[in-house]
Amino acid sequence: MATTQTRLGQQAVALLDVALRVPCIFIIDAIFNSYYDPGSGWAAAMWKVLLRVMGVLVSTVVLLLSQKALFKFYTLFFAVMLGVAAVLINYYATSHIDFYSAYYKAALGFRLLPRNGPTLWLGMAAVQLMFGVGYVFLLNLQSVFAALVVLDIMMPLWGLMIELPVDVRQLVAVFSGLALALNTAVCLAVRLKWFYYSCRYVYLLVRHMYRIYGLQLLLEDTWKRIRFPDVLRVFWLTRVTAQALILVYVVRAVRRESGDATGGATDGGSD
Repeated sequence: MATTQTRLGQQAVALLDVALRVPCIFIIDAIFNSYYDPGSGWAAAMWKVLLRVMGVLVSTVVLLLSQKALFKFYTLFFAVMLGVAAVLINYYATSHIDFYSAYYKAALGFRLLPRNGPTLWLGMAAVQLMFGVGYVFLLNLQSVFAALVVLDIMMPLWGLMIELPVDVRQLVAVFSGLALALNTAVCLAVRLKWFYYSCRYVYLLVRHMYRIYGLQLLLEDTWKRIRFPDVLRVFWLTRVTAQALILVYVVRAVRRESGDATGGATDGGSD
């Protein structure tokens, strides 16, 4: 039983390792297939080239990371995404939503609930609480800092609850976002040393294997270590599936427009 669970755990980790490397291939593919505008100036062209080179370089480094370093990189990445989502939701809610002016209406226009603001506020609070807990868990913050971070994320919603003016609510949301951004920057700066040593470890390992075993064994070892055949297989299957779905959607849209243009005719010539 334990052996079966161990085998399933190893397979799950291997599957996750492959899945987390596939986005790097998509990014590199998108960069090489992106449109280049020759009419832009030399400064804009150099800036675009620099961005493309940096994108390919960063994606390649992430693709070649060890399994432990890859998992930690995506942990930090998802933590940053949760923080960005929480800030955007707070700013949008405080700027564009007036909870206490929304009403539920029936088909005849009768107001079923005079004020549905508390219900919406509780829903927003639940979503923001989930984002805050996920952010704290992924960054592995201590208890005191974790409580302060969750308090900072929930603070703009308190301004909605006590019905502060719009300008004050926006100011609170901005300060809350700045505090969360500062905390994220500090956490990333602390872990920047780890990322540097991880990249340096990969570089030293590659250089050592190249000097001892040569280029062929180096490529074979890297090919096996990052499970590159599985990564390419998932990439191509995902891309072909997405293109097939887009093609089916386009064909159906064209047929629908052709049917509307011919008055709903569905003869062989229109198909």
